[in-house]
Amino acid sequence: MRWVTYLSPSGGEERSGVVDDGCVFGYPGAQSVPELLEQSRDRLADAYHKALASPVEIIVEFETRLCAPVRPERPVPASVEGERTSLDPRLVRGTDDGVVLPSGATALTATVGVLALFGGHGRHAGYTPACLWRTPEGSPVSLSLGPAIVTHDEFDGSPLVVEAAVEDSALARAELDGDLGWAESMREGFAAAALPAGTRPLERGEELYIDGGRLGEFELRVGAGA
Repeated sequence: MRWVTYLSPSGGEERSGVVDDGCVFGYPGAQSVPELLEQSRDRLADAYHKALASPVEIIVEFETRLCAPVRPERPVPASVEGERTSLDPRLVRGTDDGVVLPSGATALTATVGVLALFGGHGRHAGYTPACLWRTPEGSPVSLSLGPAIVTHDEFDGSPLVVEAAVEDSALARAELDGDLGWAESMREGFAAAALPAGTRPLERGEELYIDGGRLGEFELRVGAGA
């Protein structure tokens, strides 16, 4: 299952939805994606099928304005290039939100990996690609998440790979244990991030392509903030 949070063209509010066959199906309920992930896996599957059977709207995926699939309410425990830290939830952006250059900055680095989500009783709920943007001095600027949450049932424990490239030049490759061994010491709440691979500084106008394989892909242009 692939869950997204999107901006509804009919009402203008953020809604939960599922992705299937190149389209986003609006979930016919008020629950956010985090609230749905907190439910049991059977209830989450029921919600998925309900969205496909009785969507409030259907939008072609590439025409959908995607928001951050989740917005954690508390600091996110993270391993960033091997160092333990916590990330301010206010850094979170969706893949359609762009990445803004702070005043005075001429470049940003990108550190890529995944965000793992946990539901009720600490069970693993899913993953989404993650990219932490920082100034060359190391100050966090934003944390891009998405495009979707890919749920637990889509994985078999195989390694997760997220790659970053500019044009045809590979810049970073993150490979992570698909059995969540890296997250055992960080499962303190709803989410934990592993961001092991960083890029060179990227200047305004450069487009970074993030390929998470089965997790999804997205592209962001430095300095093009929504």
